[in-house]
Amino acid sequence: MRSYVYMLVIVITLSSLLIAEDQQPAGLLPSDRNPRTVYLSTGDNQDVLAFAPLDSVATINATFDALKRYRVNRIWWRGGQDEIWGKQFVIREENRMFWRIWEWWKDNQYRKLNLNRVAVEAAHKRGMEIWLTYGLFDNGSQADAGYAGFPYAAEDKLRIAHPEWAPVNKWGTWRQGGPLEFAYPAARQAMADYLVKYVVEGNYDGLSLLTYAENFSQRYEDEFGYGAPIVKEYQRRYGVNILREKFDKKKWGQLRGEYVETFLRELRSRLTRNGKKLAIVVDGLDPTRPTKWLIDGGVRTAGSLQWSPQRWLTTETVDEICLFTKADEKDIKLWENLRKTNKSKMVVSAFRTRGSLPPEMPRIMWLGRDVETGFDWESWVDWPDERLTVEPVGSLVGKDVFARRRVLTCALKGKTELTLNSVTAAVRDGDVFVRRLALRVLAERKDSAGIPSAAAALEDPENSVRVRAIITLAELNDPALIPRVLTAIASENSTFQFHFRAVPLALKKQVAAGQLSASDKELMVTRLTDPQARIRELILYYFTFVGAPATSDVRLKLLKIIKDDPSPYARELAMINARSSFGPIPEVTSILRDVMEHDKDHAVQARAAAALATLYAGTERGLTRQKALADVINFFGQYGDGCQRSDREWGWRVVGISLLRFKADGKSHLERVMADTANRTLSDRAWRILHLPQGDGFFPITEEQDVAAHRLHPWLPQR
Repeated sequence: MRSYVYMLVIVITLSSLLIAEDQQPAGLLPSDRNPRTVYLSTGDNQDVLAFAPLDSVATINATFDALKRYRVNRIWWRGGQDEIWGKQFVIREENRMFWRIWEWWKDNQYRKLNLNRVAVEAAHKRGMEIWLTYGLFDNGSQADAGYAGFPYAAEDKLRIAHPEWAPVNKWGTWRQGGPLEFAYPAARQAMADYLVKYVVEGNYDGLSLLTYAENFSQRYEDEFGYGAPIVKEYQRRYGVNILREKFDKKKWGQLRGEYVETFLRELRSRLTRNGKKLAIVVDGLDPTRPTKWLIDGGVRTAGSLQWSPQRWLTTETVDEICLFTKADEKDIKLWENLRKTNKSKMVVSAFRTRGSLPPEMPRIMWLGRDVETGFDWESWVDWPDERLTVEPVGSLVGKDVFARRRVLTCALKGKTELTLNSVTAAVRDGDVFVRRLALRVLAERKDSAGIPSAAAALEDPENSVRVRAIITLAELNDPALIPRVLTAIASENSTFQFHFRAVPLALKKQVAAGQLSASDKELMVTRLTDPQARIRELILYYFTFVGAPATSDVRLKLLKIIKDDPSPYARELAMINARSSFGPIPEVTSILRDVMEHDKDHAVQARAAAALATLYAGTERGLTRQKALADVINFFGQYGDGCQRSDREWGWRVVGISLLRFKADGKSHLERVMADTANRTLSDRAWRILHLPQGDGFFPITEEQDVAAHRLHPWLPQR
């Protein structure tokens, strides 16, 4: 899952040396003698606007042509993970935003555009290897784990069919989001089955495993790892029951790591039989451990695991170990010396975009937007020591596509003056990166004369050009931006990235510049009754950023959508807008209560309860507020023993969290529910809201705090 929390972009471009630009073999070593691998996060490139695009045949070919110039001999391609998730995981439609991005990724990677196949063929055609890149510990989460709203968007079908395969805490009350527990032989086999299948069928040259999980479920590193096989084996070896007695945490972590190593050996054996290789990325500062997810300063989201990579030099556990970022010089040299001393066939590589490495050690690099610039790696585009050779203006009409890109890059950086006509002509260039650069130059010029060319680019066949065009129009304060948006989002080839990333950014720019007029909003209002559900949803989504007009017409339209619209997402968004634009007026309050009771979609009901809580939690104490609190408490009561609601696995989280908005009043109500052990399910869920929080971020605690919280559990046996 990559969903709302993404890693910072680091610039990469590689050297072209002094050979003719179109004749540089990918296999030739660069001047530093370190073979170069580029890691492409793919799905992120199809989402995050700051990333170079990888969303079409044209953008993949343009990128891979640049990588050939950069002396790259291998690509780590994360698009393979997207395909595995799309086919092997349950994608929960009730997480409205993530379900839509997954529809976009599925279409791109394998369902319509087949970009995974395109990428493999493009790499091989250029003499480069391409490896499927996958998160070893990123198997999704149970529905009530927090990440960009509830339910958690995706979960491996293996975890759903076998919940015991998810690492568990010592009380059995909470399972870790992300990993499988490799102590279960059947779990190892099942995951290896599908990894080998997709590597082989996809014609990848190998499999590279990342070892962090993009997941907030864990609160402290030693929280999980108390599954039955772990407990049994630890007791057999050391005579200690880790559920009830103090134990050696290091030995426990090493035991868990042994099972990971067993999985790697089993997986590598099967890949080797098919002529494929296996790499794993480990913590650069401590290679015996998984890497940290670089969020909130870095969290080891795989949990407490420790392996013995020095033994891998001789045991054929993996073909390659990659030291993640922050590995220091001494550790890098230590591992290279260990490899040489043991005459090991295992490759040691390092995630280091710039900086020295031992000779011949492979360098793993991040890709930045600079791949579009036409310049070589040693130009250090966008780095503090950037050094650009100004490309002659005449190159903009030449046949050399890299030179055309360089001219526009120089113009973008203020090193070259171009006429408006030359820039607008470049917006129609045959190269996708030239067109994108030309639009950036138009935006930088702040010349409204560029508006017609940018507007024409909204009909470009490439999504990434259309994305850049709408942002450029916003930068140019286009007075017709809203009509153009409304036309563009109705197009058949319009995409998630355009709808949910580019347009909101453009609208925010318009608001910041004071350019979004009342008439613009009224034009948006007219589309609230559009026959296409997608258009209604998008207009409602955009109003959450710019504010729906607080008029009687809008109020009536929103109330009708909430009551009658066939789209659950439209109904949910309309509730948000009604709440924010009109506040706790009787009509809004009444319809929220009606939805809580009668809407045919249980997820919409739960979000109506949350909206009611948000509406009144901040108001002054009184009968009206007390009634709203009682209504939400009563709604929470539906999630108790025998609950058959379709949202029973996660809806209680949404409603329970909303009760906490009432602060002391909400907390005291939850405490009373928690104390009523006649309804064990409900009392347990109230306890979780109060003492096992989840949401869009980490909730770090200590183990001692966790012990104290479990002592407050209303009916769990104490240990």
